[in-house]
Amino acid sequence: MKHSQNEIERPEVIQRIIELLDKQNEKGLKKYGTTIDQVPDVAYDWKLMALEEAADLIQYLQKEVIRLERLLNPI
Repeated sequence: MKHSQNEIERPEVIQRIIELLDKQNEKGLKKYGTTIDQVPDVAYDWKLMALEEAADLIQYLQKEVIRLERLLNPI
């Protein structure tokens, strides 16, 4: 990835996180027509939304663990 003189050289992991955040922001902008910064603070229960996302994350991670276990220990 090319950088201008003012940009810092970031580790690949950080670059990928930034790219993912940018993609998610674009996805949200297309879906909702606004960025999260523009949404009023009282529009959502942000704690509940975070808990719901965390619950989804746990399921995704468990599914990935099962997938990897199957790869490592085929029947």
